Amino acid sequence: MTPPNIIEQAKKGDPKAITSLLNRSFQAHGISVEALLQDNCLQVWLKSNQPPDQTSSVAFIRHGMTKLGASVIKTVKIYAWQGSENLPCWNAEFSLDNLNASQQEQELKQLASSGNVEAIAKILNTAFYKQNINIAKITIKDNCLQILLESSQTPNQSLSTAILRKELVRLKIQSIKTIKVYGRELQQEMPAWFQEFNVGEGKLTPIIPTSQAPANPEFLAMLRTFKFDSVVPFKDVLSGKLYNSNTVRLLLFFGLFPLGISLIARTSGLGLIAFILGIYYSSIWGVVLYDLLKPAAFSWGNTLRCSLFTAFIGIPILLFFQRVPPFTFLYSAIGQEALIPQLIGFILGVGVLEEACKALPVYLFLLRPGKLQDPFTSAFYGAMSGLGFAVAEGVQYSYKYAISLATGQSDFGFYVLINTIRFVSLPLYHAIWAGIFGYFIGLAAINPSRKGSILFIGLTISAVLHGSYNTFSSGLIGFAILGFSILLFVTYLNRSQQIVSEMEKAELEGF
Repeated sequence: MTPPNIIEQAKKGDPKAITSLLNRSFQAHGISVEALLQDNCLQVWLKSNQPPDQTSSVAFIRHGMTKLGASVIKTVKIYAWQGSENLPCWNAEFSLDNLNASQQEQELKQLASSGNVEAIAKILNTAFYKQNINIAKITIKDNCLQILLESSQTPNQSLSTAILRKELVRLKIQSIKTIKVYGRELQQEMPAWFQEFNVGEGKLTPIIPTSQAPANPEFLAMLRTFKFDSVVPFKDVLSGKLYNSNTVRLLLFFGLFPLGISLIARTSGLGLIAFILGIYYSSIWGVVLYDLLKPAAFSWGNTLRCSLFTAFIGIPILLFFQRVPPFTFLYSAIGQEALIPQLIGFILGVGVLEEACKALPVYLFLLRPGKLQDPFTSAFYGAMSGLGFAVAEGVQYSYKYAISLATGQSDFGFYVLINTIRFVSLPLYHAIWAGIFGYFIGLAAINPSRKGSILFIGLTISAVLHGSYNTFSSGLIGFAILGFSILLFVTYLNRSQQIVSEMEKAELEGF
């Protein structure tokens, strides 16, 4: 509430009191005000980050000053500044001499009642000022008054139409038969809402669309302004250029592959479905690992050779060696209850054989022919071989899990969970362990004089991680081993330049 003494001081022409009153009104709009009285002329400066609206600002100040009735003020000059500009963005001047507030309002009302658009806009801007709503556009056409309300937020429809009905009923504009009101947010092209009224005797009646008429003719008219090929650019969708993007291809593959399989594999057996799903989930990890490693010598041929060789040739070789001593004894140790024999069996038996199996195609197709020049490439193909191993192993385990479910040894929830782990999570770890060994295969290519030692170290690290996880897979230790495996792999990649430099230096010294 404004103290009476400030109003009394303002009526006497005190510029500080007037400044205080104006600031209280303009502050909500982010506008600061300064006033100075000189030779019966009140000079008002409006400053804001955005240009103050001239129509509403002048109308408000004029209304306030005439209502204040300060006899010492004869004229008012207003200057509006935006930010730190040196010159005003607009200025206005009006006289208060011999014209009191009621006379001015009466004059403005008469102009508005006669259909003067500017007078109507001034009256409505004053009415909407406290709501921070501006009249963005106002026109009269074919006895229809059209008003566009605009604000920093979408104007409240109920409040806005209530204010309009009150002001327009009071004006009694004879030439207007209908009123159309639109409300929109600043910087938006389309209105958020629309309301239409019929002008009656002393009232405005909202026009409610009937069931026979279109629900909102204005909205339908706006819809017709859009071109179909702009809203649905089907020509671009069907253009071959779109499919040159690897991102688009991946989105289509990962999005449509499972649905496509469901259409063609409904009558297929468990093994085929498990094999196809294994390829799908392993492909996701393949994309992730490709993005991580970015192999310098990538080819689809080597990728398929490494993964398919392991799945269809490497695993049968693995199964053969499982029956050959000493691996027979190591695999039998896995079933013992004592921890140490289990750990030895899993590391020297399962870990060594499976990691050697996964590394075999990298050795045969890349290291032996002398095609390797960097550890990132060999790590990638090692990881792809690991994914091929995971797919084939997943098929075998899917039968085991299905039998367990059918015989009641496990419930359906566990069946879903264990299959998810087998097809989604474990392929990554097979790829990580094989990638570590593959990384060392690449180092062996750089330092051939120590090839045997480097390959032994790579096989040992991957086998220890693999076997240790198998031993402790049912507890938190197994969880920690998996996390450590990922971090170790990434650390090798981060330190690759340093390790490669050391290997090259060692090779030169040996030479």
